[in-house]
Amino acid sequence: MKSLLLLVIVVSLVTTLNAQIALPITDPTALVKDFVKPPAIADVDKTTSGVMGMLDGLGVSDAQKPKLSEAIGSFLGQKKGILDLAGKNPSDYLSKFNPMQKGLFGKMKGIMGASMFTKFLGMKPSGKNIGTSLLSNLFF
Repeated sequence: MKSLLLLVIVVSLVTTLNAQIALPITDPTALVKDFVKPPAIADVDKTTSGVMGMLDGLGVSDAQKPKLSEAIGSFLGQKKGILDLAGKNPSDYLSKFNPMQKGLFGKMKGIMGASMFTKFLGMKPSGKNIGTSLLSNLFF
């Protein structure tokens, strides 16, 4: 009787855990459905400096600035290395870009704090601003 009860509990746990596991996207078109071609990055240092200037409006402290600048500059350097994929194979670009962006955003949230990071997310360019805003380099 105990082993039957144990078996029922194990099966219930496995079923519950299996239902909560997110399956990876197997349809490559799902990744690129809303694809926005990222802007080119001519000079990583100048782009980093420009992005930092835009973040000043959030009230970034002097102690936070070098940490943010390092995280953003490192991200932009990595992103510049995969930009050619955006034109050739958007699915491959996104499969590399998304984890890089997730890492950057995690670092930024840790440096800025949740409240300031939420304000930063509110600055995400849209519409005609996507091609002209330096912040597009962090979002697309």
